[in-house]
Amino acid sequence: MKQFLYLAALCSLCLLLTGCPARPVADKTVSARSGYTVTDDSGYTMLLADKPKRIVSLAYSVDEIILELVAQERILAFSRHAGDPEITFITAEQAARVGQRAVPYAEALIALRPDLILAAPGTLRPEAVQTLREVGIPVYISKSPKNLPEVKQRIISLARAVREEEQGQRMIAQMEKRLRQIEARLVPVTPANSKCAMAFDFIGVIGNRNNLLADIFQYAHLRNGALLAGSDQGENRLSKEQIIAANPDIFLLPTWNYDGHSDVDTYRRQIMTDPALQHVAAVRNDQVKLVSDRFRYVGSQHVVESIEVFARTAYPELF
Repeated sequence: MKQFLYLAALCSLCLLLTGCPARPVADKTVSARSGYTVTDDSGYTMLLADKPKRIVSLAYSVDEIILELVAQERILAFSRHAGDPEITFITAEQAARVGQRAVPYAEALIALRPDLILAAPGTLRPEAVQTLREVGIPVYISKSPKNLPEVKQRIISLARAVREEEQGQRMIAQMEKRLRQIEARLVPVTPANSKCAMAFDFIGVIGNRNNLLADIFQYAHLRNGALLAGSDQGENRLSKEQIIAANPDIFLLPTWNYDGHSDVDTYRRQIMTDPALQHVAAVRNDQVKLVSDRFRYVGSQHVVESIEVFARTAYPELF
């Protein structure tokens, strides 16, 4: 009875405050002729009544994809990180034009009157997803890609969800064209003369095999120092002895002060002055680089830009 009353209250809130339809999207009163079905990455199939025009994004990588897929007027709200240049490719100007930032709570999202919510796993609690779907707001879960083919598939899937399949294909074609251009630049880099790069966060080395960063390194003709040093699966951290043994040519340090207490310059000085690392090639040759975190935590079409940035960092003479 408590659950029924709670659901009824939410439905009333949706009708009285927002004017959005309270029926479930999967309601059979919406016919296949007037709507279309999509299945998200969690396996949930939903029926959308029409091409969405009030889209809310709850993940910064989804922000980036959706902005290129649809007219800006169809985007109701971006995720909370939109406009932060160290983690997203959404500029401050683009974020300002959209205006709103989505708060990942059911009541706040209902009040926005969206006709489609795009989320990544973990950006919404399961009970919030259920509540939103029960009051008739479709929620599409888009998983974070772990390699370049998954990035392309993510674009295709989101394009289908917003009924912009042709634009999705154009985005894929643009990515492939740019990848060919980068590869042409990197022809002189062979496995025998490629450089070894090792990426860090503020805790230690990152970039294991099941990580998009590992794929970025491969396309940038870089050997992944994390794998060479023994980091294969999970979040296991490398010891200094393992880092020294791998002897990377380049260290890539974090730049996003995500908690307000992570000092980028101090961290770089600690690396550069660490007595144990003085004979590592990256430190010895002053190749300890600061490359924006938006290039390493990318999950959108901008992965191609990330590949180019890392390639330029390692092989500037080729660009």
